[in-house]
Amino acid sequence: MEDYLPLFYIASAIFGAILGSFACCQAWRIHEKQKGRKFGSRSICMSCKHQLRWYDNIPVISWVTLRGKCRYCKAKIGVSEILSELGLAALFVAIAYVFGIAPEAFVLMAALVLYWVLLVYDAKWGELPVVLMFCAIPFAIAFQFFLKGNIFQILLGTGFLTGIYYLLYYFSKEKLVGGGDWILCISIAIFLGRIEFVIVELFLSNFGALLAGAPQVLKKDKKQIPFGPFLIIAMVAILLMRDFLLKFFIIY
Repeated sequence: MEDYLPLFYIASAIFGAILGSFACCQAWRIHEKQKGRKFGSRSICMSCKHQLRWYDNIPVISWVTLRGKCRYCKAKIGVSEILSELGLAALFVAIAYVFGIAPEAFVLMAALVLYWVLLVYDAKWGELPVVLMFCAIPFAIAFQFFLKGNIFQILLGTGFLTGIYYLLYYFSKEKLVGGGDWILCISIAIFLGRIEFVIVELFLSNFGALLAGAPQVLKKDKKQIPFGPFLIIAMVAILLMRDFLLKFFIIY
């Protein structure tokens, strides 16, 4: 099995880049649909509405060769697309390295595509599509099934994390966290599977949001920072450090 690992890493990077492009595109499709606008079945330039050819949609390569501009109207494409492709490619390789060729690795990769759509959507428009958040729950359950997770720990962590963010949402009237954040925490807590990981999740996500929001506080900008991306990034980081954290908690 180890002989196939290099090929597995390469395949993970390629599929990660492809699905990173797909996730970014789907975020746009969902947004356009919710606004009552037609996006079409084929990718288009959001500036000139020109239908893109297949060679304009090659992950990473097309963006680099076109220098981040539309081939037809020369409008800037933006960096979110290339960051999405490179980011998911890197995470797929990291998952392949940590979990190896195992069912839980494939489940996590599949779920991460859903989470990536949520991350891009929340980062761009400050909202979380509810349907996608509920779709992530079966993947989280399957992940814990393959890991043989402890049901009591899963329920305890889910109740704790979801409860905290629901109370923050309810009593702050969405000033501290949005209405979708506590729903997102359901699948995240199941994926984490342990109360110790949930506590780390609380620290990492809030610390990341605090660092990102510091410049806005200094500028006295009252615009709310989307919290979903920090929850997702913290979850993935914890799962990738899972073995290290388990050893740390056992020692202490």
